[in-house]
Amino acid sequence: INDDLGAFTRLPEMFGRAAADLESDTVWGIITSNPLMGDNTALFHSTHGNLAGANAAIAVATLGEGRAAMRKQKGLNGRFINIMGKYLIVPAALETVAEQYVTQTNIIYTKSSDYNPFANKLQVVAEPRLDAASALSWYMAADPAQIDTIEYCFLEGNEGVYLESRMGFDVDGVELKARLDFAAKAIDHRGFWKNPGA
Repeated sequence: INDDLGAFTRLPEMFGRAAADLESDTVWGIITSNPLMGDNTALFHSTHGNLAGANAAIAVATLGEGRAAMRKQKGLNGRFINIMGKYLIVPAALETVAEQYVTQTNIIYTKSSDYNPFANKLQVVAEPRLDAASALSWYMAADPAQIDTIEYCFLEGNEGVYLESRMGFDVDGVELKARLDFAAKAIDHRGFWKNPGA
């Protein structure tokens, strides 16, 4: 009755945080587990043209390889669909290195090898869940507005955490129940590219 410590208001917030963590775990788990797609081939595979031919660290040349591979992807009709990488997805261990390659600096270039063609062209997304699978692997991803990548969905009418409470009869207390009806699946390999790193 007298919730001086705010327990009744904090519990729903904690349920919401746990639900957001579950959603993130599910989506990032798809990327790290490399599941089979509808063609019975792994999400990241040389057959799909979205896996680097050689393991390498982030560099201008390897970023260029990923960009070219994404642009060369073909749609179901066999035509080039010219996908552009928008996100450079890295584990937390590579965040600083990634930012070096996508941030514009005020350096005056004296030779072409100093020029950074990726400055302000990619957005770094650092995710600690990737470190648990590999601290070296890094990815490029297209804008979801350009091509479908991972689809996540909720049960209609339950877009978020469903909370229920009831007053106790046998005990003086309140029972709280939380439910999340959520699912996610990789639906197109063409919007991703992976380099296992080195």
